[in-house]
Amino acid sequence: MTLLPPCRSEADEPRRELDFREVGLAGMRLARTITTLSTPTLAVLLTISALPSRAQQPPPSAPDSEQLDVGQLFATTCGWCHSAGGRAAGKGPQLMDTKRDDDFLRIRIKNGKEGAMPAFGAVFNDAQIDEIIKYIRALKPSEG
Repeated sequence: MTLLPPCRSEADEPRRELDFREVGLAGMRLARTITTLSTPTLAVLLTISALPSRAQQPPPSAPDSEQLDVGQLFATTCGWCHSAGGRAAGKGPQLMDTKRDDDFLRIRIKNGKEGAMPAFGAVFNDAQIDEIIKYIRALKPSEG
């Protein structure tokens, strides 16, 4: 729950009239609307605006590893960057025949890499990450 700072009263600061040249017509309309809102309504709007947007929220957690279709999961989650199911480089590196050890892969999946790969530690549990690593280790060149 987001807590808002205590409201300040009008006595705290001298009231200043808005100048149209500073904020423009849209700003004047917004200021007029805000000043007519009740305190509870304004508090709700400020609280909602402080919540993370849907785009910032991690995707829903995957099912337990015993129900996990790792190939499908990889295609829909990792395949955007690791092309051909991890067999070829895309935005991310080729994972087939990687020289990185399991601990490196586990840490990279959990924590991501700033500016390059999102972190999936909040999305997948350790058993699911182990299944993803097994999938990567089992990758062979595609036939055909």
